[in-house]
Amino acid sequence: MADMENQEKPNKEIMDAILQVIDGGNPEEIAQKVGLPPEQLVALSDSFVQQHSQTSLLGEAAERKIGRNEPCPCGSGKKYKKCCLRKHEKIKDLLRGSVDFEEPEAEEEGPPEYVVKGFDLLAANNYEEAINYAKDLLSTYPEDDRIHDTLGSAYLATRQYDEAIDICRTRWDVSKEEKAFFIERGHHKRLPEGDDSGAPHFYAPETWLEKYWIALKAKDYSSLIPEPQNPEISRLIAELETANDLKRFPEQQEKGLEQRREALTPTLEKLKAAGPDALPYLLQMMSQFSWATLFVPEIIAYYPTESAIHSLMDITMFNYHYVSEACLKHLEGLGADVLPHIRDAFSRDKEFDPLKVGFINMLSNLEVSEVDDLLVELLDHEEPAVVDWAGLVIGKRNRTDLLPALEEANGRIGNKPRIGWAIERLRKLEEEKK
Repeated sequence: MADMENQEKPNKEIMDAILQVIDGGNPEEIAQKVGLPPEQLVALSDSFVQQHSQTSLLGEAAERKIGRNEPCPCGSGKKYKKCCLRKHEKIKDLLRGSVDFEEPEAEEEGPPEYVVKGFDLLAANNYEEAINYAKDLLSTYPEDDRIHDTLGSAYLATRQYDEAIDICRTRWDVSKEEKAFFIERGHHKRLPEGDDSGAPHFYAPETWLEKYWIALKAKDYSSLIPEPQNPEISRLIAELETANDLKRFPEQQEKGLEQRREALTPTLEKLKAAGPDALPYLLQMMSQFSWATLFVPEIIAYYPTESAIHSLMDITMFNYHYVSEACLKHLEGLGADVLPHIRDAFSRDKEFDPLKVGFINMLSNLEVSEVDDLLVELLDHEEPAVVDWAGLVIGKRNRTDLLPALEEANGRIGNKPRIGWAIERLRKLEEEKK
């Protein structure tokens, strides 16, 4: 979010523009209103959405210390409940990938207490209690994805992988069906038309797809740990996980990262020196986002093996903010050598292709001709998000010769914002040449 903080425009104006883009607005039109390049506004919006894991897990405790009757942190002088509380809760829903599909008629003041209690149980590591609590709630709120999320997260934390996988896969299917139904008919399938007394709370399909991927990989990673375990590597992993001790490391955000890095540098160097044998132990940590996981990409990237590269790509798809960005940065450092790995990623696990768009965006920074060949291939992809991102990168690379291909692809996928921006950019470049 450093780029956002450095903007000269007022924060509120930029934030409103970002939320409009997240809600599906046209980046070109919105960017003109706030005086930003469309490409930059799209990048800011993507960065904002990708922050959900770090913001919700690392900053949640601090956020909850703001009392409803305390002065609003925006400085307005109003009480928090009368000012930014509702907006903050809406933003949190957006960041978690929640899909309300329409604005509620009655003003809401945040998640209901039963939802907050479930998340609190997870935050306190009371996983068995969270499981029992969520199971009981689902008999009353069977279509509240926040409760399914609580149950799935607790299963994952207690290594009940099959149960977590089943929840994520099932809710992914439900969210796709529900979203399509709502778009077509204007009301929820699981709520009678005109009855707004108890609308269910659904996550976006992409959110459940991420959770499904994480659960699957967590199960895979659990099978990689050797028996007997290497005692020295196990000891180093335990040291690395002390990064999660908030009493030892009370600082948050960038200061917290610096504090932990300074204390744990010897541990990081020893894990690098341990070589690829440490890879299974590091991967097993990744199913739960934490301070310790922030350091995993740089350790894995130190290992010059195909399995390490494969692991960085898999972790990128978790969409953990900072972790995913760090993985992509290491992959980008491979230059043209990363292209076969991207092609391989799109040849397997095809149902998870929407989670692979980070690989496409990374191609913007690779100045090799083979990149354009891959982007043209991706324009024919059946997943609209993949085509949209491929089009965006083609626009960034000023490939005016590919404008007809972009226009054809955009018509096929239904006028998506990123490829739409690229088409406008390339048209303007062609006009300038005349």
